[in-house]
Amino acid sequence: MLWLPALAPGLMTPNPLYGTSTRELWLECMGTLNAVLGAGVLGWHAMKQAWRIPVWLEPVPQPEPPLALPRPVRAGV
Repeated sequence: MLWLPALAPGLMTPNPLYGTSTRELWLECMGTLNAVLGAGVLGWHAMKQAWRIPVWLEPVPQPEPPLALPRPVRAGV
């Protein structure tokens, strides 16, 4: 806000009768910044929640089939 009068003198009127004052510009700037940051944080949390698969949707691992026992071999054959 220190450099705003030098960079954009058309935005800074000498008196607040025209409805544009430094205070109003500051409030508009900070209100927009807060809204954008808040929406970004909420969007980030929503994406993190949506990215995770709920527990009830995860596939259930199937049990492995039992291994076959070796066939007995007769002794002396």
